[in-house]
Amino acid sequence: MDESVFQQPNKVKRRGTVYGPLALLLIFLVVMIVMSLFFRVSRVEVINASDYSDEDIIAASGIEEGANLFFVDRFSAASMIFSSLPYMDTVSIQRQLPGRIIIQAEGSAPAAYLVMDGEYWLIDRKGKMLGTTSVLRAQDFPEIRSLEPMTAFEGVEMMVEGVNVERLEYVTELINALQGEEVIDHVAWIDVKDAANPSLYYDGRLTVYLGERENTLYKIAILKDAVAQLSADDTGTLAYAGANNWSFSPD
Repeated sequence: MDESVFQQPNKVKRRGTVYGPLALLLIFLVVMIVMSLFFRVSRVEVINASDYSDEDIIAASGIEEGANLFFVDRFSAASMIFSSLPYMDTVSIQRQLPGRIIIQAEGSAPAAYLVMDGEYWLIDRKGKMLGTTSVLRAQDFPEIRSLEPMTAFEGVEMMVEGVNVERLEYVTELINALQGEEVIDHVAWIDVKDAANPSLYYDGRLTVYLGERENTLYKIAILKDAVAQLSADDTGTLAYAGANNWSFSPD
């Protein structure tokens, strides 16, 4: 009597051990079949804040209607958009059941330019190379001086080494600060030869020395106040003197 009681659970346990993995495999296969049959891309929607058309962005992504929704490689699609459309700044790709792909795209805007081998290269606020342009188009933006990229590839962030690493960091910080204070249109050039005290030419009449890389946005904000206290005919040099002080030396 005791022996039969202990043998029956053992048999049940062995069957569970055999059929358990098979059941899980069958469930997985059924789920995959359902996903492949019913969840397909029926629409690609673009939320677009760039200079490219929706059609250009969709074509660059490589995402096609009818593709399996869950097998769409969003990382690869975003990479393809960046490589094909150099003026693209940010891309986000989301799935939405039952069959929609949403691409959010924001474009890069030229913020400055630099001269390399006689060519005028536009860059955005993050230091991405946006391609070459004419001298007339370039002059709509500040020139970046004393910054020497290793190579230049359209649609790729600037590659630098050595002293140019710190110079590029200061340049991008300055560009963002100047844009934030809406005074970048007053700047003709930015020179980062001395990364500890870069200079810029402001308002067509003032050479400005900014000092070390700290509180950059604050410096640009109080620079506007310092310029406002000068006469419209004053020309010369403004040097950051610490705190909220600027030192002016007339020509």
